[in-house]
Amino acid sequence: MCGIAGWLGTLPDGEKHALHLLKTLRHRGPDGHGLRSWPEATLVHRRLSIIDLSPTGAQPMANEDGTVWTVFNGEIYNHRELRRELEAHGHVFKGHSDTEVLPHLYEEEGPAFLTRLRGMFALAIYDTRTTTLLLARDRFGIKPLFYAPMHDRLAFASEIRPLLDLPGVDDRPDRQAIFDFAALFYIPAPETFYTGVRALQPGEMLVAQLTSHRLTWNTRLYHRWTIAPDPSITLPEATERTEALVANAVRRQMESDVPLGALLSGGIDSSLVSVAAQDELNGALQSFNVRFAEKEYDETWAAVAVAEHIGSRHKTLAMDDVPGTWDHVTDLLLHAGQPFADTSLFAAHAVCRLMRQHVTVALSGDGGDEGFGGYDLYWQIARIARWQRLPKALWHGAATVLPLFARFGLIPEYVPSRIRELSGVDNTSIIQSLFCWVREQEHMHLWRDKSLLPIRRLFEPQWQYHPAPVVSRIENLSAHATEINIRLPLANDFLFKVDLASMKESLEIRVPMLDEDLFTFGLSLPYSLKVDSRNCKRVLRGVAKRKLPFAVANKPKWGFGIPLDNWVDSQFKLYLRKILLGNSSRLPEFFRPETYRPLVDAFCEGRPFPGISRQGLYQRAIMLLSVQLAMDRNIKCVA
Repeated sequence: MCGIAGWLGTLPDGEKHALHLLKTLRHRGPDGHGLRSWPEATLVHRRLSIIDLSPTGAQPMANEDGTVWTVFNGEIYNHRELRRELEAHGHVFKGHSDTEVLPHLYEEEGPAFLTRLRGMFALAIYDTRTTTLLLARDRFGIKPLFYAPMHDRLAFASEIRPLLDLPGVDDRPDRQAIFDFAALFYIPAPETFYTGVRALQPGEMLVAQLTSHRLTWNTRLYHRWTIAPDPSITLPEATERTEALVANAVRRQMESDVPLGALLSGGIDSSLVSVAAQDELNGALQSFNVRFAEKEYDETWAAVAVAEHIGSRHKTLAMDDVPGTWDHVTDLLLHAGQPFADTSLFAAHAVCRLMRQHVTVALSGDGGDEGFGGYDLYWQIARIARWQRLPKALWHGAATVLPLFARFGLIPEYVPSRIRELSGVDNTSIIQSLFCWVREQEHMHLWRDKSLLPIRRLFEPQWQYHPAPVVSRIENLSAHATEINIRLPLANDFLFKVDLASMKESLEIRVPMLDEDLFTFGLSLPYSLKVDSRNCKRVLRGVAKRKLPFAVANKPKWGFGIPLDNWVDSQFKLYLRKILLGNSSRLPEFFRPETYRPLVDAFCEGRPFPGISRQGLYQRAIMLLSVQLAMDRNIKCVA
């Protein structure tokens, strides 16, 4: 795992800027660095040594004759098979790192080599024969890669912040990206907060070429997932096959020349990964979790139960020991490089810091919910589809009566508005409402500019879907939700968060649940094997009943969240109110103060806000703060 950067084109004082890139990416690779320059291009690499710790594992790395060079961040899990194939074709290798496969495979197959790679990666290939730069990101978007195109240069980096320090990069805010962020609480690729910086999408490649001092470039997808449910699969068959696929996935991702552990949160997915890893290590696994004081957020009991069940050497970090100060919170938000409002970032970073004291590589359970239907929205879509079959008169009657029930506390306050919102809408509107933190009406009240593209465009289906000859609306909604889960929050929120939290501490996180074979099989499961009443992730739960303690295998899903309103200290709330509501606030450039001021007041005063959940309120506060921080990156205190 590493940090990469570079450019193709003209950049005065190139050596100075290359050294600055190395400095700003040091946290991603403290074990070493490399730099290779040509008159028209530069590649930069920071090394976190994982496989082949010798000098032969250093980057940038080239083929035999030095015509093809690469810098690479990630892991290629099938590199040994590819190496044997390339050696049979006459290629000669100097070491045994997975990176060394890349320039040789590119030399053999050109850009099509990307389809041969299994793993997590962000990479750059520079072909000196044609002055061509190729950038690519893995199929899921596990590893990030950003680029800044200009008329005479295209620069790239593992993080946004280093690009902003290069001359000529347009760092003006992208209003469309901020508009989207205000609804989603993350910025969807290819957008970033900055007009002049783009994010490579999962499964996307960029090819840039310099000819006669003229730079041209284009992007295209080299991979797009296909959802093809197979109704003939039975639950016992699916459970048996999934158990074997999980074991194989973990086995493939265990290669490491440095200590390896597991993030054991107590959820089913991380527990199954930990079981398989312990089997591979013959009892030497180290596992870790984070504990919260509030019981509704804490899964320590489950993590400890699994650790005792498998005999791992387990360590728990108390989140109370990590202070929620202004400096700590803003430091992490600024490190993201652009607005980001998933507050589980703070817990993820805390456990990554703990793990880094003991291991350099850790396995996590991310991706199981996306592949196997693990979120509550999967049973909710069935309920919504059934509701919509009711006569319109019942919908109108419910819209009249339910507010009275809510007023007397008989039902949650949000239910009447949700009923009105979902009455008679199409599939895309249902999916949008389930995935947006901020509903459309609130979003439009919050935002000043009405000329931007609607959020709905992000939720239109884009992937191929091959249903059975006769398919229900629920099956269609399930496929639609699965696509959006993978294409939007998985890549732009959850995986971005994991990379951000782990690489800040120079820790590599691997995600076996995103193994290509395992995930493809998950996409082949029909809705009936994902949901049973309100129980989601049926197949993985079936595996869990074979492998885990009964109470863990049968417990409901808990999100990996943090009670931020109680975790941050009182001074944080004082600073927050001053920053967001004071005269120097930049928020009115985008948002209506009369809409967000009551939200900020409610959060800072520790009281509920009508129609918004506790988590929804503190997520909104962090959303607003992260926009303000991005507008003024130098805010560190408000004394």
